[in-house]
Amino acid sequence: MNASPTTGKRRYSRSVRRAVNSGHVVFAVGLLGVEWVMLLIAVVARSTDDPALRHGAYQLMRIFAPAGGIPFAVLSLITGVLLCLRTPWGLWQHLWIKIKIVLLIAVIVAGAGVVSQFAHRMIAASASGGNADALPPLQTWHLVVVIFQLLALIASTALSVFKPSGGRGRPRSNRRTDATPSGRRALAGTGGEADPAGAAREPAGAGRPAPLRSSRPLSREGSS
Repeated sequence: MNASPTTGKRRYSRSVRRAVNSGHVVFAVGLLGVEWVMLLIAVVARSTDDPALRHGAYQLMRIFAPAGGIPFAVLSLITGVLLCLRTPWGLWQHLWIKIKIVLLIAVIVAGAGVVSQFAHRMIAASASGGNADALPPLQTWHLVVVIFQLLALIASTALSVFKPSGGRGRPRSNRRTDATPSGRRALAGTGGEADPAGAAREPAGAGRPAPLRSSRPLSREGSS
């Protein structure tokens, strides 16, 4: 695994890269907000004693998941893959990128295949005349899945911020300093990795002050 982003052959222009990066951030943050709202709805529906409020919460959840969660998750995945393919990071160069992609795919599968099905079954169970005894286990498993999705997105956000094993090297100011002859001499004196063959050599006597010369001509002794 490389310690720094790899250099790709094809790159986005700066404006395109910023646009894709901005879209990825918006979709990822929006998905995190959707999952938080889904968790709040699930907690309210489980803790309320009002059957009408419980039934309405699950109906809202059935609309909210496919209309907000799944589109945001898919768009976040697409923009993230585009950023990896056409930027120096690369798609499979770093473990934290692979983990992010796996977590996002798991969130999409859990939302489309589990949460949506639970919502339909809880709507039927909470309706008037529905099977109320089947509702508590459905509520429990639904909360477990939603909490997993939220934790997965939080972990993905933390990976994006800290980028373990994906450092970008030294800052530009240090590189500019090291490129000068004085910077190379300083690195060499402190055990740095300066290249002695590329370092500029001072001319002989560069460290000694030049002798002072008088502007008036000296008089000759014994002149008439």
